[in-house]
Amino acid sequence: MAVFSPSATTFYSNITVYLQCYFLTIAYMLGTGILGLPVTLARAGLTPFLLMLTICLIAQIIAIILVTDTLQKLVYVQLHGEPVEDNSKKDVKERYDGIPLAESSVTDESCFSDVDSAEERSLFSKTESSSDEMPAVNIFILAKVFLPKILSCASTMNFLFYFSVAGISYALAGSQAYAEVFHINSALTVTPFFCWLLNLLAVFGRKLVSPLVSVLTLFKGSLLLVAVIIAFAVSTTIHNKITSNFQYIQDTYLIVTVAIGGAYLTLPFLFTKINYVEHEVRYFRLSVTFGLITVYILEILWCWATLDVVPQIDPCSVSLSQTNNGTYCLPPDYTLQSAAENGEISTIPFTKVINLVYPQYRWIATLISLFIMVSITVSYLYNATVLAHTVEGVIASWWKESWNKSDFMEVKCQNVTSSLANIVFLSVIFIVAMFNPKSFVEVVEKLMSFAANFGLGFFMSIIVWKCTSGKYRDLDVPLPLSKVQIHLQYIVIVFFMTASIYDIVVWISESV
Repeated sequence: MAVFSPSATTFYSNITVYLQCYFLTIAYMLGTGILGLPVTLARAGLTPFLLMLTICLIAQIIAIILVTDTLQKLVYVQLHGEPVEDNSKKDVKERYDGIPLAESSVTDESCFSDVDSAEERSLFSKTESSSDEMPAVNIFILAKVFLPKILSCASTMNFLFYFSVAGISYALAGSQAYAEVFHINSALTVTPFFCWLLNLLAVFGRKLVSPLVSVLTLFKGSLLLVAVIIAFAVSTTIHNKITSNFQYIQDTYLIVTVAIGGAYLTLPFLFTKINYVEHEVRYFRLSVTFGLITVYILEILWCWATLDVVPQIDPCSVSLSQTNNGTYCLPPDYTLQSAAENGEISTIPFTKVINLVYPQYRWIATLISLFIMVSITVSYLYNATVLAHTVEGVIASWWKESWNKSDFMEVKCQNVTSSLANIVFLSVIFIVAMFNPKSFVEVVEKLMSFAANFGLGFFMSIIVWKCTSGKYRDLDVPLPLSKVQIHLQYIVIVFFMTASIYDIVVWISESV
């Protein structure tokens, strides 16, 4: 847990932390969504996609605001114990009963504030001893504190399932991307190296992940902007007609919830990087929100550029300009519809069209392929890190309840157990990716969307509802919700539960 002086009240005092939260949000979300989006727009086109993506963006921003509030109240409960109905404070020692704690300890008294102003309200008491530890914050403890036991177990399984499915999609896309860049015939040859090099870094090199991911995210974002600008320039000579049809707007429903979804699952991990004072929580929330909006803009630009270059359904819809007047028919597998049917990421048909129609611009295709390679590497690494963070929270809780010891050997055994559990989960991701290499679009659109939407629409909505009512509603947290923000939770429930139900309906209709 990072420790900073609360006396520094300006944004610039911790700008590095906020930038890291911003880039890590982009790193996690700018992955499978941007690869899977264009190939699902074959029938719907651009306009229906823009409408659905914008609606989803609004719902996700609301979710970020609400989940941030639940994290503040989680820390309050761990520090002060469960509040009673009259909101009277229990003995501060109760904050550790039955709650797994972070491994780091607080040794700097400057992290505590005795300022009474609203801006500097802190969840920490100045009377804490230097030997006390800051409370752990992860998705498992959040569910354990605010959900009944059976729902807590179910939510943990759902979130672990989501991280695992996300890992599978990144493994499938990453293998394809590396195989394309290095001209390797079989993506399966790449999968073992791609998965295990990043798995080992996520499990045993955790301290390197955040700065590495932030730097690579800045690099890949710059690559994408350059690639999109050049792709738009090339598209002015290709003249591919974009058709939009709101009759197929449902084609974009599930994939957009993946494209700019899942950020709420990374909030607990990112939340450990700040102090629990108002200005830091506020800027943390803004950093994640701006990261989400950045992904929203980049995905619109990429989809627009792809639709400008790659035919949606008809391979003969391309019209070349100046030197090659008239209609030009591409091979049948050079369309977005063909890519979706073959489980290909969107860069594959894009680079095919560029290489065939304008071989002088092959370097553009290489640039885009390089972006995808870096993007998927970053997304897989960060997803594996968040998965490992969640698994370690589960192991820490189980270990504390089973052994209730904290001597050196017990801690060492706990760490070994956590590492082994992480290896098991990551091995499952690797095995599935090896045996189901053609399922990229299906994994992204079906499994990831259901796990993310149901997790947010059901489990997280129950947690939010509990935190905004009864004895938890008026807890003295640094950045409380307004009455308007509290009522916005119903938008999240309706939107994401509808997406979950629609996902099930699609599954059933395709199975019959």
